[in-house]
Amino acid sequence: MSKRTKKVGSAGRLGARYGVRIRKRIADIEMESKGRHECPKCRAAALTRKANGIWICRKCGAHLASSSYMPTPPVAVRRELAEVLAKAEAKEEREEVVEGAPEESEELPEKKADKKAKKE
Repeated sequence: MSKRTKKVGSAGRLGARYGVRIRKRIADIEMESKGRHECPKCRAAALTRKANGIWICRKCGAHLASSSYMPTPPVAVRRELAEVLAKAEAKEEREEVVEGAPEESEELPEKKADKKAKKE
């Protein structure tokens, strides 16, 4: 006998019922929810779904409440991540500006004199 669920995965149990689009959606959702995800506490790929919205890490034993089909980080974690990324981007921009500007030792003596005259 041939394998009947090659294209549709776990939705093959539904047979020819309910339509192609719905069966594909079910297969995608089940593949995402039944897979393993990264634990936000120990960073191991051991987070599995126990029930609707309840996730448990097999490595550290952490229990998390999150969305139904895929664990999402809490709002505080997303906010902290956004802040860290913004700081990193600002730091990179500052480094690019510093690298592009000439150093004072390379500056001509005439320009230094002009700067002193402008300050006074």
